[in-house]
Formats: sequence, structure tokens, C-alpha cells
Amino acid sequence: MLWKELRNTGVSQLAELSDATVISLALRFAVWIPVDTYMRAPWLAPFAVRKLRIREDPHAPGPKRDLWGLPDIHGYFADDNSLLKGVFKNKGVTPTSGPYGGGPITRGLVCCHIWANTTTNPLLFSFVPNLVWLPASLAPYSDAHHGNPHELHEVLKVVSTSRYRTACPTVGAPRVARAWDALGTLDARDGGQPCTDFVVADQLVNLVETRLRRLSDFLTATLDPAADPPPRFSKRYHAGSGAGIDPSVWPVQRIVPEDSRRQMISMLAACREPS
Repeated sequence: MLWKELRNTGVSQLAELSDATVISLALRFAVWIPVDTYMRAPWLAPFAVRKLRIREDPHAPGPKRDLWGLPDIHGYFADDNSLLKGVFKNKGVTPTSGPYGGGPITRGLVCCHIWANTTTNPLLFSFVPNLVWLPASLAPYSDAHHGNPHELHEVLKVVSTSRYRTACPTVGAPRVARAWDALGTLDARDGGQPCTDFVVADQLVNLVETRLRRLSDFLTATLDPAADPPPRFSKRYHAGSGAGIDPSVWPVQRIVPEDSRRQMISMLAACREPS
């Protein structure tokens, strides 16, 4: 839809556009998680951090393979953005008068982190205000990880702060406050503008709640030394028991110390505590 619009105006590559036009396009084609969803589920996966592709790990001495989900010594799930980027798939958007027309989106969007150097911080990696979905062609303009950032990078910060900063979360308020403190203070008085949101209703909130509950139950079960290894909490989680678990992978009790598992359980509870 983006390129159909551009080609209709005679544009064949984004380099032909001014910075102001790129920003205008990105803001119009950006898709956000609704504010009311953020209030009920401020993180999509607070137990995860971004990692580069994992093929080998000393805790899994078997043959090379994908080891996404293998926890680190603190218990954090190694993710390649899959826990975040699939949120948009087959979801409609609102308003229907926007560039997408309200129909379900099946491909073409990239999940972008708005603040730089935040993907290895579990407090910020899946924090909803730090996420926006952009068409793949426009996503590089939001990236501040390579060289000098485009002006769009700062504009997205302002828009996100304007959308979410004053919303009062119904769960996890103390932890939300720490996340905003980590992102820093930003004057967002000029950030208010019409935005396109995913139509997620209760689906996303229920997904997040299920993730938090399942991992908390899994880790709690590992605290009983006499109990059998609990079933893996996710098909992408390599520790636990169940089909697809390579016998060379250490059990979570060997990878993650007990105090770290208890801290993770407390963190998961803090994400669910009513504000």
C-alpha cells in the first residue's frame, strides 16, 4: 500500500523524498498498540531480552541448532523479536479511513524499538511505549543503532510519550514508573496527532496474562527439588520437559540459580499487581 501510493506520485525510491516527507509518511503508516491495551498490559514479554542468533551455548552442548528461548543465568528468555513482531499479523487497524483501510494486515510491517540501546534491558525490551510497527521500507529511518539517527527517531519518541506517558496503568504501576524513568524526560506537548492502532480488543491482554502465568507456574514448580521437571512453558523455551527438548540441554535448575528464579517470579508478579 505504501509503494502503491508512492509510485502513483512518481516516486521510485525513498531517497528521492525529503526528510519531512519521510517523517510524514512514517507517522501516517505507523501502527501502534492501543493506549487502553498498554494500561492493562504494559509489557508484551517482560521476561525476555533481545539476543543475536544463538546456535551454541555451554548449557546445551549438543549439535548446533536454534536455541531461542534458552534462559540466561538471570532467567531471561533469549528472543529474536518473535515475541513482539507477530502481534500485528492478521490484525485489523483503526481508523478505517487511514492508509490501511481497516483490513487485516498479514505482512510488510516491522516491529521497531523507538529508544536506542534498549533491547537488552528487560524493563524496556517489550515495554509497549517503546514499540511501533512500520512498513519495512521505512523502518530503517527509525533506527538509531547505526550512525546518526534520522529525525524520525526523535519524532517517534515525542509521539509515543504523548500517547502513553500520562495514561495510568491498571497493573504494574511502580515498574512502569521505573521504565519511564529509564527512558528519560521528554517534552511531548507537540506530539499529539491522529494515530493508527491495531484492533486487538482483549486478545493481546489475554496473551500477555497467559505468558506471565505460565512462566511463573513453571518457575515455581522448579523450586521443589523433589518434583519432576515441569513441562516447558513455551514451545520456544528449551528448558523443561516435553516433546522437542534436546537431552543435552541443561534443566533450568542448573542454568538459573534459585535466587534468580525467585527474583523472576517476583518480577512477573509485579507486572500483574493491580495499580
